[in-house]
Parts: sequence; structure tokens; C-alpha cells
Amino acid sequence: MTRHLRPAPDPPRRSAAPQRVRLDLNESAYGPLPTMARALTDAVPSLNRYPEFLPHRTRRAIAEHLGVDDDAVTVGPGATGVLAAALHCAVRHGARHGVSSPELLTPVPTFGGYPILAGSLGLRLRGVSLDVCGRPDLQKLYERVGPDTVAVAVCSPHNPTGAALDSAELFGFCAALPADVTVIIDQAYLEFSYTAPDLAQILATHPRVVAVRTFSKAHGLAGLRVGYGVGPIPLIDELRSHEVPFAVGSLAELAVPLTLDLSDELSARVRRMRIERRCLADRLRAAGANALPSQANFLFLPGAEGVALGEVLIASGISVTPYRPHGLRITIGDRYDTERVIRTLETVAASA
Repeated sequence: MTRHLRPAPDPPRRSAAPQRVRLDLNESAYGPLPTMARALTDAVPSLNRYPEFLPHRTRRAIAEHLGVDDDAVTVGPGATGVLAAALHCAVRHGARHGVSSPELLTPVPTFGGYPILAGSLGLRLRGVSLDVCGRPDLQKLYERVGPDTVAVAVCSPHNPTGAALDSAELFGFCAALPADVTVIIDQAYLEFSYTAPDLAQILATHPRVVAVRTFSKAHGLAGLRVGYGVGPIPLIDELRSHEVPFAVGSLAELAVPLTLDLSDELSARVRRMRIERRCLADRLRAAGANALPSQANFLFLPGAEGVALGEVLIASGISVTPYRPHGLRITIGDRYDTERVIRTLETVAASA
């Protein structure tokens, strides 16, 4: 019997259109550090096993790295998980002191997670505008604290502008706040800044202050979802009551102590990002778009011009984050990403 064989189908054609460039979530432009990637690959066969019930080993590694007591650290699924726990504790603490309509006070524009978390926890978010340089206005924030304010959240470097606060100014602000207010110092982009406030001094300024950090940004582990908070032990005891069993997965559990030991590789990554940040800022300036000075892995182009530029980039296949009407945030990518942004702007300008 003769078999009639069908001809093999043509191989799929690769699209000539360039891939969409993702410069909207402040991810690292690079994959895991090489040593980290090898370790994670070797761990894949054990993914049928649960991680630690609660993240004690991860907590211990972070505490040892920071030189603090284990009990001063809480670990969660990304910094967002820690922020959720801190805000929930702030609401409960406020209720115990008679606050029935709790308020979160924060500079705006800010990290898009804060409105979502506030809404889910019954918090009214009250925004305070940034100063003319894109920095959190600490004096204005302090003046807006009222009887219903249960939490104040300040990012430094600030998201989305990249502005970093002066240490002495930050310490003075925290120390001046009422003792019953929970103070969140969001340090998600700390590794990218040129100077960092002393952690021990932050923790000494206020009884309910928590510094929140992440492994998603500089460490390039956004997909593993692990972050942590550091604060006075009584406050961290409250936050740890929100740690969910098995929330820190086994790959994250492996990655944290390893990445903390890879300081040289991390520093090299940060240097590359800073070079690319300066390159993009210079190229944008040459094209007539001035970004605010940034100590994070993104740039912010203020005002209506920034928003309009964002619309052009999005339409051209480059994902960026507009903050209407405040401006546009662009994550720093690699050199290919920078060239794609600049070529797009040059093409639009030439056709105008």
C-alpha cells in the first residue's frame, strides 16, 4: 500500500517587526547574575519539594548581611508583600487608638501599588505633591499629618522621579512624626543610589519605622518575588504575624543568601546601569527632552511634554509608564533599548 506523504510545512517566518521593548516596570535589563543562574538551574529538579514553612533561613541570611538581629527582619513575597503587611498593621494599630477612618499619607505621583494596597485595606490615600525638583516634600508631608493618619510612606530614591532624600533631612522627618504613625521608608532602588542613609540611624529615629527593600530590582530577581522589611523588633513582630506559610519559594530561598554574597557582580551590574542611565539622559537632552536627575534605574521626563513623548514611544512598540499629567517614567534598559528609544524619537522628529 502506497503511503501519500504530505509535504513538510514551511518553517514559521520570523516577524520582521521589532519586538516590543519593556521599559515600564523598572526591571533589571539583565538576567540573573551568572553564578546565580547556574545555581537556580541546578535546583530545578528539587522543585517538587516545599520551601521552608516560614522564611527563617532567608531572614537569618538577610539579618547577618545587614548586621541586625534576626527578629528585626520580616520577609515577604516581594517588597509589595511587606508593604501590605505594614499597612495592615498600621490600620489595626490605628483602630486600637480610636481611628475609624484611617489615612495613608504619601508623596504623589508614587509607586502604583500604594493606591491598590490602600484600597484593599480600607485606607484613604492622601497624596502630597512633590517639590519642583521631583523630591518628596517632607515639610509639606509633616504639615499634612492629621489625627486619622496611621501611616506615612516615603520612597527614596523616589518612584517615579528617581530623587534621593538627604539623610539628615530624612532622619529629622522620621523623628518628628507622632509615635503612633507607622513610617514606611521604601528603599526598593537603594542599590542604584550614590549614597544611602545609615540603616541603624533610620531605625533609631522612630518606634514604628520600617525600611522596605527588594531583590527584584538591582539583583534582577523580580520573577522570584522576595523582599524584606527591617525595623524595631516590636513593630517587626506585628509584621511577621502576616508572613504566609510557604510564601517564599524554594528558588527564592536559595537565591537570597547567594545574591548577598555576590557583591562584586552586583556592583558591576549597577555600574553598567549608571553608564546607560547617563547615556540615555544625554541622548534625550540632545533630542530636546530633559529628564530629572535620577539615582534609580529609570528616568522621569516631567510635564505634558513627557506625557506626549510617552504616547509616541508606546505607539512605536516601547512600553513606558506615563503618570498623567505629571510626566513619563522610562526604565533604563541595555544599549539596544537606548538606541531603540532614540531612533524612535529621531524618526518622529524627522517626519514632523
